[in-house]
Amino acid sequence: MISIGLVVLSLIIFQGIIGMVRGFLKELGVTLVLVATLFGIDRLIPFLEGFVNGGGLQFMGLGPVQDNHTTQVVLALLFTGVLIVATYISYQGETLAYEGQPPKGLIGFALSFLVGAVNGYLNFGTIWWIWNHYNYPFSIVELPLPAAAQSIVNGGLLPLDLLAGGTERVDSWGLLAGILILLVILKVLR
Repeated sequence: MISIGLVVLSLIIFQGIIGMVRGFLKELGVTLVLVATLFGIDRLIPFLEGFVNGGGLQFMGLGPVQDNHTTQVVLALLFTGVLIVATYISYQGETLAYEGQPPKGLIGFALSFLVGAVNGYLNFGTIWWIWNHYNYPFSIVELPLPAAAQSIVNGGLLPLDLLAGGTERVDSWGLLAGILILLVILKVLR
């Protein structure tokens, strides 16, 4: 079986190639949507988990998050679905492209690849974070994780640990709020 770390790395590289095709100005629009979505997910997870743990959805058979596999599956599906829908919307239809002239040549391709790869990290790294947070509820990830993948998780290198408050630091806004404000200012300034 293939490691989740290798799958995520492959998807990040693939997303970087997509970035090269689309150009970094369009990819920055996707970054803005992804950062806003991650900020929302980061704020919503502790709230929703507290509601569920307090018995708010007991009538649906959903109990405390850490003790109920069904609850873990439902919440993992919900947050993964929100991220996939936001990503789909950001790539479809009218894109939120930034103004300006992209650099030509190798620098332009490298910048486009880099921004695309960052979007892949934000997207697929967050899915990995969600699945890890809910104890890999779909039985498609072989546990225990390989040492390299486990060190990524333990080192806090997944997006919601690295850039946000994560569920351990609910009172922290993390870097996502600042990144979001910066991306909006760059979009507005032209």
